[in-house]
Amino acid sequence: MKIEKGEFNQGRFLVPYRIYGEAKETIVCISGAKQTMAAWRSFITHFVSNYSVVVFDLPGQGRASILSGEPSISFEEQIDVLHNVIDTTNRNGKVILAAASWGTIISAALAARHPELVDKMILGSFGAKPNKEIIEVIREGQRLFDENKTEDIAPLMIEKFGQHIPDSQKRQILDQFRDMSHEQFLAFYEHCEFVEQVSNIEDFVDLAKIKASTLIVSGEYDAILDQGDIKQASTRIPDCVYKLIPGAGHFLHWEQPDILHTYSEFLAS
Repeated sequence: MKIEKGEFNQGRFLVPYRIYGEAKETIVCISGAKQTMAAWRSFITHFVSNYSVVVFDLPGQGRASILSGEPSISFEEQIDVLHNVIDTTNRNGKVILAAASWGTIISAALAARHPELVDKMILGSFGAKPNKEIIEVIREGQRLFDENKTEDIAPLMIEKFGQHIPDSQKRQILDQFRDMSHEQFLAFYEHCEFVEQVSNIEDFVDLAKIKASTLIVSGEYDAILDQGDIKQASTRIPDCVYKLIPGAGHFLHWEQPDILHTYSEFLAS
């Protein structure tokens, strides 16, 4: 498998990316908050024989760097980074976007603003609005940060909405948060403040402008997303299929690898 490694400067950010495979059709993967490129390993293995798979780290997480300015990255800056990733790595016209959790919001915004760039889109654990449970997790996490107990944040997240993932992924989350710098924690803190203030995704994204054929996948036991809100939001996207996965939680294909076949069927349709 061919792997191309690169990075680009975008204003005050340095963004690393990887391209796996040599196919013309390209899937760009967008991670959830504080997830790194490593979150897509099984996805890459599943799709690389038929697609070029692009992964990258948003500023404030993983190998990405914030070269100047505040440690936080705004919503607009995140959309601009994704746009640049597509421009830098795309090999064949429109791309496919595959996103998880917070990454689904960035992807939906990009697809709405630049419909000419996106052919199909997979939104896993798509959050239409924050529910009471995620607000409680955010506030407890902020308290731990304020009390300098950052080592307890990852266990809190696993307890509240990562309890269904395998032990290997739990260790990966624990290791990732253990290695985070103070600046990365501060960026995460400010990201959580932004999420807490969002009343509805359509305050930031005009879902009706999305032209990409879209699959929204949600886990039955996802504790921090309300399925009614997600299903309603899916009706605002003109060409959209909503699937509820029995027995799955927030992390979808980490918990049930067979969900990758659901993605394959959608892309082949």
